[in-house]
Amino acid sequence: MKKITCPNKFKAYFIFVGVAFLLMALMRIIFYFVNNLGYQEGVITAILTGLRFDIRIAFLFSLPFGIFLLLPARKIFKQIICAFYALAFSALILIYFVDFGYYAYLTQRLNAYVFELAQNTVTSIEMVWQTYPVIKGGIALIVLAFISYLITRKIANYAYDKQGGKKGWVFVIIALLITVAFVHGRFSQYPLRWSNAYFTTDNFLTSLAINPLHNLYDTYKFASQGSGFDTEKTKKYYEVTADFLGVKNKDKEKLNFKREIEAKNPKKYNVIILLVESFSWDKTSFNAPEIDATPKAAFLAKEGTLFTRFFTPTTGTARGVFNSITGVADTSAVKTSSRNPMIVTQHSLINDLPDYQKFYFIGGSTNWGNIRGLLQYNIENLKIFEEGTYEDQNRTDVWGLSDLDMFRYAAKELAKTKNPFFAFIQTSGYHRPYTIPDDHGTFELKNLDENMLKEYGFKGNEEYNSMRFQDYAIGEFFDLIKKEPFYKDTIFLIYGDHGLTSWQSKDLPQSFIDLELTANNVPLIVLGPGIKKEVNNRVASQVDVTATMAGLLGIKHTQTGLGRNIFDKTLEEGALIINNPATPLKIGFVQGDYYYLAWPGKEGLFKYNEDSSKDYCASEKQKCEKMKDLTQGLYETARYITFHHKLEK
Repeated sequence: MKKITCPNKFKAYFIFVGVAFLLMALMRIIFYFVNNLGYQEGVITAILTGLRFDIRIAFLFSLPFGIFLLLPARKIFKQIICAFYALAFSALILIYFVDFGYYAYLTQRLNAYVFELAQNTVTSIEMVWQTYPVIKGGIALIVLAFISYLITRKIANYAYDKQGGKKGWVFVIIALLITVAFVHGRFSQYPLRWSNAYFTTDNFLTSLAINPLHNLYDTYKFASQGSGFDTEKTKKYYEVTADFLGVKNKDKEKLNFKREIEAKNPKKYNVIILLVESFSWDKTSFNAPEIDATPKAAFLAKEGTLFTRFFTPTTGTARGVFNSITGVADTSAVKTSSRNPMIVTQHSLINDLPDYQKFYFIGGSTNWGNIRGLLQYNIENLKIFEEGTYEDQNRTDVWGLSDLDMFRYAAKELAKTKNPFFAFIQTSGYHRPYTIPDDHGTFELKNLDENMLKEYGFKGNEEYNSMRFQDYAIGEFFDLIKKEPFYKDTIFLIYGDHGLTSWQSKDLPQSFIDLELTANNVPLIVLGPGIKKEVNNRVASQVDVTATMAGLLGIKHTQTGLGRNIFDKTLEEGALIINNPATPLKIGFVQGDYYYLAWPGKEGLFKYNEDSSKDYCASEKQKCEKMKDLTQGLYETARYITFHHKLEK
């Protein structure tokens, strides 16, 4: 019997697949050792699951090489394929470089949200330049590209070294079948899917199981489907949503969400809104007094009402600004609503302060996220102070002026105003590269035990001191304005633009962490004339801020968004959660002690203050169904209103 010789081309193809696979497997192991938080149980499952994604990507990555092997042996073909893979391997390695930095920055594997961040091109480049070893990384990339070229040429030469075998097409079919099998990824009619990486509620383990290139594709695919609105779905949930919002004149066909709020003891108090960067509840002194990262905020909270169950609908600063200004949750995928010229027109209750001077202060630029368009187009007579408009400004880093310099300037500017005024002040310094400016007042660095900091979700002393400095700057701002006559007639609303995802946070219930509510839970501090000194556990949302402002001022206004006065106890409590719309849609609704989560692979009713992630839908059927309807209804309503938010007078 004649022996069948296995062609070199067949072997070369699988050698090439093996090289690509080993590269990604190595990156996975490096990811584990760089980010290992001491998790042991489930690590092997996570790595093995991740390797299945790696082998799928390795085969897809190698397909052009396999096609090349079917072409006639021509020198020009070999030169093209070698050059192509020098670039392809470079791109693959660059994706892993970005993924490692992205995870260090946001504690998430690379996903479609990166395209949103990249919209702020100059800011993003500066932040990367100041935070990461760009030059060393660039040199490493060039070297690796050259090595990739040599490896590809070596394997290509081997493929044509010995042609052998007359059954070439048999081996082509075998190679194709093996490729299809590994791309399918499972011994099942259903292929390997992104949800296979989410085999546990442990966020680090799911991150370990994810392939960044695969995740980038999956999240972009879902995100690209998430724009626009669905009128029929909005109508489907109209009744439950309208009841929750307090709509009196219901009209399902016209989708009326308008609420006319009459004046009640109107006052001409000044209003200052402080939007605090990454003011994550779990890292503040309220949850972590042991390390006391925000003592100034804790002191201010004792002077007014502290809301402990205050949530941001979304993560991301530009989204936080949109939510706050419009009273509608930002449901846009990939790009924020502020960047969409089709929905630039938005109604804001800030315009119900016609006699007020209006200010917006930020250390950086309002070109970031196209926030300028949202602000100037929708808020009448707004005066913006930003990088480039401050006198004698001293740029600290990519984020512009330090929070301390910005607050000092804001205090000086507000002291010159004629009452009444509205001021929106936004901090931005608590970001990588965590710069403490040369002029830092009396602020002193603290260096605590790194393990203790990690127990509360901090990556280290740099991040911890950056949050402390932001808090110090807020404290100095209040020290300055307390001397001014306007202070006693001013209402303050202080809260975070978003929280931060934490894989661990001492003293927080495990369910709270597993459900990723740390990314949305921020403190809200309300203080001013007539505000009680108390701790309030009522659930509320970032979209409620301007409605609450209008309620505290007692002014007549028309509410057209999702916002409601937090202090109005006649209204049902609750908060819509859209946990990163760039991922496969993950929405939920918080009410009381419960969180209803709607997400492929994990849907149910949970008590977020427990350590277990028990689903209560079976035992709390009525509550489960109502919260499910409110989850879907508020989400669809937010999408609809975003495109229909021009106030008709």
